[in-house]
Amino acid sequence: MSPTVQAALRRLWWSLLISSVFAFVVSEVSYQLVKDRSERPPQTVEILIPAGTAERIARGGEGPALPEMRFVEGDTLLVRNLDEVSHQLGPLWVLPGSASRMTLDRPSQYTMECSFQQSRALGIDVLPRAKASDRVFGIVSIGFPTWILLWLYTLVVKPLPGNEVENIAGEAG
Repeated sequence: MSPTVQAALRRLWWSLLISSVFAFVVSEVSYQLVKDRSERPPQTVEILIPAGTAERIARGGEGPALPEMRFVEGDTLLVRNLDEVSHQLGPLWVLPGSASRMTLDRPSQYTMECSFQQSRALGIDVLPRAKASDRVFGIVSIGFPTWILLWLYTLVVKPLPGNEVENIAGEAG
C-alpha cells in the first residue's frame, strides 16, 4: 500500500474515532437534558371512585380529584369502584365494589367517556417509551456526517504526502 493511501486511511480512522466520541457526547448530553418520565419501568396508576360519587355528580358536584393523567407506553390504569353504582371510563365498565384495568400500550392523546367526572370526559396522554434504538440513531445521525466532514477538512488543511498539487507547486517555485 502506498504511503499516500496509508496516510489517508490513518486520517480516516482518527477522524472516525474523534467524531464517534463527539457524537456520543453530544447525543448523551442532549438526551440527559430533555429526558422525561418515559425513562422508567411500566407502573400501575390507580383511580379510586369513592362511595356516593354518582349521587354527587347527579347533584352537579365534582367527581373525585384525579392525579395527572400522563402515562408512558406500557403503564396500566386500574379503576377501583367503591360506589353503589356502576361507572364507565372509556371501554372499562366497573361494577360496584370491583375493579377493572386497562393497559395503555399505544402512545396517543385520548379523550374517554367518564361517568365519574362532571364533564363526562377524561383526557389521557400516553407518551412513547424512550428506546435504546432512538439513542443509537441520534449518535449515528450526528457521527456519520461529522466523520466525513472532519476527514475532508483534514485533507484540505493538510494535504496528503505525495499529492500532485504539492508536486506542481514545488516545480513552479
